[in-house]
Amino acid sequence: MANSKNQKHFGLIVSYLLHPMLITFFTFWYLIYYSPIINETKNSVFLICLTFSTVLPMATFFFLKNKNLITDLDASKKEERLLPMAFGALFFLIGFTLLRMMNVPLLIQGIMFCGLMNTIVAWLITKHWKISIHALSLSSSMTIFWIFGYKYLILNIGLIILVTIARTLTNAHNLLQIIAGILIGIISTFTYYYTLFI
Repeated sequence: MANSKNQKHFGLIVSYLLHPMLITFFTFWYLIYYSPIINETKNSVFLICLTFSTVLPMATFFFLKNKNLITDLDASKKEERLLPMAFGALFFLIGFTLLRMMNVPLLIQGIMFCGLMNTIVAWLITKHWKISIHALSLSSSMTIFWIFGYKYLILNIGLIILVTIARTLTNAHNLLQIIAGILIGIISTFTYYYTLFI
């Protein structure tokens, strides 16, 4: 019993560390400040990305939790995920529109656009089936880093294994739901980028 409890605790810690909002934050932060894509206006671009991809979605989660519209900050129940995901898609859309208006480099716009489209796809699937948003978000970000030239295969495989173990230990998803999230994150992100932004 104690061992099972420790495993679930480990799974929860990893799940929070690899939470989709934190993954998105890290992706924008690193690629805006440490890639050669943007030379000027880095702070204003990052502020927009941070606000619409992380701060507003996170605030929405806390608001919905306070109103008892979701039972926990992980939105464990499939039906409870739809409303925060809908707001998330709206925030990504606004963020993408602002980046377009500022003529931010296409590769940075692409991150926000992929966030928008992946959220819509995940919302449509979640209406019928509880796909892993953790796996989808992580694999999408890894794909974006790969497109930017950061091709760390062993690290990527390690993170995928880690999120798979974590989501399984917390009983949040079964293996098929995690694999589906990984594949959709990779395929959709590559498709959007190479069709519209490269």
